[in-house]
Amino acid sequence: MKKRILFVASESSFLVNAMVKNLRDSGYTVLQSQPDIVEISLKEDMPDIFIVYLEGDLNAFNGTLKYLKKLKAEEGVDRVLYLIGSPAEIEAAHEVVPKSFVNAAFVRPVNMADVVAKLDILITEESEFHGKKRLLVVDDDSTMLRTMNNWFGKKYEVFMANSGMNAIALLAQKKVDLILLDYEMPVVSGLQVFEMLKSEPHTAGIPVIFLTSKDDKDTVMKVLAAKPEKYLLKTRPAEELIKSVDDFFRGN
Repeated sequence: MKKRILFVASESSFLVNAMVKNLRDSGYTVLQSQPDIVEISLKEDMPDIFIVYLEGDLNAFNGTLKYLKKLKAEEGVDRVLYLIGSPAEIEAAHEVVPKSFVNAAFVRPVNMADVVAKLDILITEESEFHGKKRLLVVDDDSTMLRTMNNWFGKKYEVFMANSGMNAIALLAQKKVDLILLDYEMPVVSGLQVFEMLKSEPHTAGIPVIFLTSKDDKDTVMKVLAAKPEKYLLKTRPAEELIKSVDDFFRGN
């Protein structure tokens, strides 16, 4: 992710200019725009970091927030959305863009050192994992999550979710290349999560491999009926599970 920011504000006030200068002094390229979809759409080489400064007529931001949400949900890109405003303004923005789509919200008056620090961490993490495939492991068993992270973490960037709903929320902010999804989960089953993923445009194309601890005929038939990419037994040795994921990415 490049150190480039689209900073959206209704006017170039002294405070807005000071924040933009702070970001630029910290090494970021900042493109400024009013909350105007046309103006934003004409920007060349669209940044992947959006900062929206909420002030004035909040209705003027609704179309822009919806447009930025759409850009953030595009396949093949990792984009970040930050909001700056009063608690009431941020809450109003969440009615247009759900909290799951917002990476961070800063209450005004904001300490720009906090914003820059969060951005620097984001850029560092992106650089560290550049080029690695991204896995999301979804399992209600925390021990299994830690085990999977240890197994796959050396070769892949691993995200973890201990429930289906947490996985959905994470996928609103992170792009992954493969989901390893536990088939047997309480409350919301793996099959229900799978169906939710396939019903949403921004997650429908993500391949899913079911993980199951059962290999009886009835379970296997139910798993295969959902038509995932494949299924893997969690009871298999670590090296076999890792090889299966490696083979998947190699197209074997």
